[in-house]
Amino acid sequence: MRIVQWIALAVAAFAASAAHAQSAAEFPAGTVRLVVPFAAGGPTDVVARILGELLSARWGGKPVVIENRPGAGTIVATSAVAKSLPDGHSLLVATNSLLINPAISHSLPYDTAKDFAPITMIATQPVALVASKSFAPNTVAEVVAEAKREATNYTSPGPRGVGHFAGEMLKQRAGIPMGNFTHINYNGSAPALTDVIVGRVPLMFDIWHSSRRHVESGALKLIASASGERLPGAPNVPTIAEAFPGFEVMAFNAIVAQGGTPAPIVDKLSADIRAVVASEAFLERTKNLGINAYGNTPAELSAWMTREIARWKDVAQAANIKAE
Repeated sequence: MRIVQWIALAVAAFAASAAHAQSAAEFPAGTVRLVVPFAAGGPTDVVARILGELLSARWGGKPVVIENRPGAGTIVATSAVAKSLPDGHSLLVATNSLLINPAISHSLPYDTAKDFAPITMIATQPVALVASKSFAPNTVAEVVAEAKREATNYTSPGPRGVGHFAGEMLKQRAGIPMGNFTHINYNGSAPALTDVIVGRVPLMFDIWHSSRRHVESGALKLIASASGERLPGAPNVPTIAEAFPGFEVMAFNAIVAQGGTPAPIVDKLSADIRAVVASEAFLERTKNLGINAYGNTPAELSAWMTREIARWKDVAQAANIKAE
């Protein structure tokens, strides 16, 4: 009897494996949704639409649709994908919020570590620390000294985002007193940049592509790169990491599917998306968006996400940042 049961289990396992292999070979079986957690027209949406069009072409014209689901700090879109069927046909275009939200909230409608299958990174964007022309400090060391001497405000494109957390991490790494480096909340990069340009707020952590034209026009001055490398177009300006080793902040877009998506489909999705991201067509169409096209394996993305979630939890706890 045990032999019969063993044979039955083996046959079932083989059949499941064959079904997964077959489904991967035939994937996608229908329309694939790229769920964007922001309204149409923003940078993440633009990258998603380029990716979707080129993926559709790679898949012989099978439809790839963009579904914009803004709201609740990307939680609306993220939750929708987490609750979809684990068949690879609903994919989240993830941003930094996917990793920051679990650092500041204990009541998310999903488990970031368990409910998603990392597919691949598709793009990164460097982050810069820029300042009003009227702000006296010109280097990271001078900014830190100023903030230690007296209260100094900074801003970013929005509260509890990567720019906000970059400032908190600098405060912690540099030993700036807790009340001396305060984030001023704005809803979006444009109004924040406007107030930095006119000097209402002295400092801002922003996507370099967004603030670069204001630096080049002389409306703002560049203090440092918050990313691990010096910025394109500003090779003589140092990174924050040169003063505080290990400091590295970047914006990113990655693709994740539902947890439980069969491994063969995860692997096929990753291979196909990485091929598109590395293609001349993708590089040509995104060359003016300020992104670095970037593809990695599911295992590499998973390990990086785990490290990032832990890092932002440490920053959030030290700064007592919680979701409102």
